Amino acid sequence: MTELELRQLVDTILAPMLVADAHGTVLAENRAWVSVRQMLGEQSERLQDLLRRAAECGERQTLKANGLTVVSSRVSSGYIILQRKEENLQQLREKMEDTIQTNSSYQETLSNFGIQNCIATSDSMIRIFTKAKQVAAYPTTVLLLGETGVGKEVVSSFIHHNSGRADKPFIKINCSAIPAPLMESELFGYEKGAFTGAREKGKMGLFELANHGTILLDEIGDMSLSLQAKLLRTIQENEIMRVGGTHPVKLDVRLISATSRNIEEMVESGQFLDALYYRLNVVELDIPPLRKRQEDIIPLAEFYLQHFCEKYKLSKEFTQDVRNCFLQYGWPGNVRELRNTVENLTVSSIGTKISKEDLPARIAGMDQPAVYSPVHSNGTNMKAAVENLQRELVTKALHREGSLRKAATALDMDASTLGRLAKKLGIELS
Repeated sequence: MTELELRQLVDTILAPMLVADAHGTVLAENRAWVSVRQMLGEQSERLQDLLRRAAECGERQTLKANGLTVVSSRVSSGYIILQRKEENLQQLREKMEDTIQTNSSYQETLSNFGIQNCIATSDSMIRIFTKAKQVAAYPTTVLLLGETGVGKEVVSSFIHHNSGRADKPFIKINCSAIPAPLMESELFGYEKGAFTGAREKGKMGLFELANHGTILLDEIGDMSLSLQAKLLRTIQENEIMRVGGTHPVKLDVRLISATSRNIEEMVESGQFLDALYYRLNVVELDIPPLRKRQEDIIPLAEFYLQHFCEKYKLSKEFTQDVRNCFLQYGWPGNVRELRNTVENLTVSSIGTKISKEDLPARIAGMDQPAVYSPVHSNGTNMKAAVENLQRELVTKALHREGSLRKAATALDMDASTLGRLAKKLGIELS
């Protein structure tokens, strides 16, 4: 287990905790332990003696200072943990042992592909990255599913960088961001004179730029049916035809696609070609939303806090109230919302401690995650219930933010997409 992985593990434990190696050298301490160290004051220097004695004799040691009682315990893996006596040391020790044992089967894999950069603490995400590492070695297509902001692009980058194509191009394309009339020429390129305004020498498409590498088609559910048919041919024949071209161009590209939409429903309704779906879905990775992997919330928040502190040359830390609010909030925008929230807190909070008062109202005032609020459908079907919830969320966002653009940002949506949704739901835009 690397030191970074150990820090991530320790940070998942809310009780104050410090971990040292078998020689008494401190390896990690969680944020909650900082308050204990501060309360010990000058007596904190005696912790080194406590660690040294625990390392030498392997027996439980006790330190009493400033009204605190700190005890040590040694786990079978060689780690020494320090903990306030008021906390349940035995339960903590057992949790530490169980976690190390659970993760032991992953350690060789983790050290090989640097999972520490992906911040995966929950079992579900460790399984995702383990499977991604397994399939990375093969050129098969991969379909990434999951809500907006869960980290599909991170997983796709992970697959590319752990494949034999890591030193080759990795091209990412957001299918919802490119206007439909331009999509074909952007993907496949065009020959000179193919259309009015075309470059004199033509243009190489993104598939050609990705040759021998990997291409990510994000939000592939937004691709038109006509373009889906051309993509299907590209996958089947391993070649593309430029717009206005007469000769196919052979390619060797690893294709990863991603979508936040229910692709199976789109196939059933005729919005997505079934043949293309089966071609794309050779390996499927369904990334769970952040609310279903709470073990990742605090490690991710701490990771981003450290990142932004280093970026902006600041020194900040979360209070325990903030961490509790993070765990209680539903994170409808998933990891992307968490990252943006932490950046906001890093630059906008005053002082070195980020407190509950610094949090946005939607996070600080939630006793229960917003996404868990029941939909009172009164017997209506699922579609109507979903529309009711969408209408409520969109209406509140528009009222709170005051403009379509700001509401779209708050909901982590494109403004044009939100406009179409509001029109569909019968919400008037001022």
